[in-house]
Amino acid sequence: MDFSKLDSSCFNGAYKEVIELIGYKNTLLLYNHFAGQYVSFPKKLLSEKYLYEAIVNEYDGTNAKVLARKYGYSYSWIMKILKREHCNK
Repeated sequence: MDFSKLDSSCFNGAYKEVIELIGYKNTLLLYNHFAGQYVSFPKKLLSEKYLYEAIVNEYDGTNAKVLARKYGYSYSWIMKILKREHCNK
């Protein structure tokens, strides 16, 4: 069956939204790969390893609040990362 000829309203629940976001072809790729599985997308897109490195590299001694806003974390979490990095040196 050629699913690309169907309107997105023909599809079940979340698939309708996914089709509208990324198109039929990409939705079918997701479906074929994950069908039958529960898939959850974490709120935070970036890995902790990347974030740690980016925060440490971008920190200038005064911009912890700016980094917290930029990466969507609390000021205290940013300071915890910076303190951990400082202790590891």
